[in-house]
Amino acid sequence: MQRMIDDSEDMNGAMYVAEENGQVVGFIQGVIIDHQPGQDVVFDAVHTPRKDGWIGLLYVEPEQRGSGIGRALLDEMKRYFQSKNCDTLRLKVLSGNQRAIAFYEKYGLTAREIEMVTKLR
Repeated sequence: MQRMIDDSEDMNGAMYVAEENGQVVGFIQGVIIDHQPGQDVVFDAVHTPRKDGWIGLLYVEPEQRGSGIGRALLDEMKRYFQSKNCDTLRLKVLSGNQRAIAFYEKYGLTAREIEMVTKLR
């Protein structure tokens, strides 16, 4: 957990932890990526400056899912990104994780791109 906190701080990010009765039941980690004109961001040239708030990890203990902890953590990270003048909130989710996709869609996120992968070895 300390490494995630350090990584967040190194990238102008934040990490929030949800506790219940002194036990960690969930956490979220996010970082800020500042894009400048002329940068190539994975083959998509940036023409205007933008700041993306990226959620790297969001985890809630299985027995706590559906209790509002995930939404509360996401709300807190969204406020953090807004306080840092981020233009977008972004994240990646595995295509087979339908529960997470439904959660994020209910929160207002939409799919923007699909990553295609094949094994080489």
